[in-house]
Formats: sequence, structure tokens, C-alpha cells
Amino acid sequence: MSATAGAAGTQSFSWREDYKLNTLDIVVAVLLGVIEAAIEIVGALGFLERTVWLAGGGGFAFYAIYNGTTWILPYAGVFLRKKAGVLLLAAAVISLVRWFMGDPDGPLLLWYGLFPAFWGAVVFTMMRWRGGNWLFAVSCAVCSAANQISLFIVLGGFEMSDGAMWGIGSIIMGGIGGLLWGVIARYLGIGLEKTGVPSVDEPPAIAGEATYA
Repeated sequence: MSATAGAAGTQSFSWREDYKLNTLDIVVAVLLGVIEAAIEIVGALGFLERTVWLAGGGGFAFYAIYNGTTWILPYAGVFLRKKAGVLLLAAAVISLVRWFMGDPDGPLLLWYGLFPAFWGAVVFTMMRWRGGNWLFAVSCAVCSAANQISLFIVLGGFEMSDGAMWGIGSIIMGGIGGLLWGVIARYLGIGLEKTGVPSVDEPPAIAGEATYA
């Protein structure tokens, strides 16, 4: 998945660099992950989820949209550090903090966090950090939709969401919501960058390649 830059100016991309985290990458990912976990704990997200699910198909569709907001801070961290691996680490931190603070989902939170984060990170690799707002919108859309899929896998299907139509609809709604949350996350990252949060200008995965991230 990497190419070698030649004399003619061939551009290169190394996906491995997206997952090599240095100290600042780790600090930013952990800090944002802890902040997001605190927000979710104070907001009793784990208990709210179960209340919303009781509403059936409509509840799951609503959950799909608002749950995508929980990815804004991790994606802001990805923008700051320009590494997809930040998304995975932030998701793991959020899950672990919520677990050890007594969230009713317990260790399942790691599945709910890392499964969608993995697919979101894959988008950065597939798109090779091209696209700016579009890049973050697509990645977060995939991540948010995968978040719903991870939920239905654990629940054993679409029964709680009043059938396949509502279940698939909630996955689609999650993806649509993610398009917006990804762009918001990018602009939040830009704002944090301007306040002095440690950031990098170009994804390390790109060598001599112009980027619009």
C-alpha cells in the first residue's frame, strides 16, 4: 500500500505511519478521550441509550443520529495529529473510562468503540488523506453507521428496533448524521489548533504529497 517516490516526482503514501503514535499523539488522544468519556458519564449516556431503545424503531433512529456526536472529539484529535491511529486510541480510552466508572455495558464498550473506529480509520487509509471536509465527513459517516451495526450484532439482530426496515434505516440515519459530525469535528480541530493545542500541518503518512486534510 505504499509507493516509492521517483525522480519524476511520484508521490508516496505509507499507511503504517498513520498508526505510529508518538508522545504528543498519545497525549492528545488520551486527553480528548477522557474529556469525551466524562461528558458521556455525566450525561448518563449508557442509561439514556436503554431508555431511547424502548421506543422501538423510532428510538433507534434517533439514537443513531445523536450518538454520532460522541465521535466529534476523537475526530478533532485526528485532525490535530493527522493520524488515523488517534481515532482508535481515543475510542479505546473512552470505552475503558466508561467501563471502569460503572457503565452498564461494561467491557462491551470496547467493541462498541473499536469496531466503528476501525472502519472510520480505514477510510483515511483508503482516501489517503485527501478531501478536507469530504474526507472527515465520509470517515465519520462510516464510523457512525458502523456504530449502529456493532450494536445490532450484540443485540442479535433487528428485533428490538421493530424489524429490519427500522434497523437498516437507523444505520443509514447514523451515516447521514456522521456526515455532519465529521465536518464539525474538523472545524473544532481547526479551532483547537488556533488556541495552541499541539498539531501537525501534514499527515506523516504522506511524503511530499499535497494534502487537503
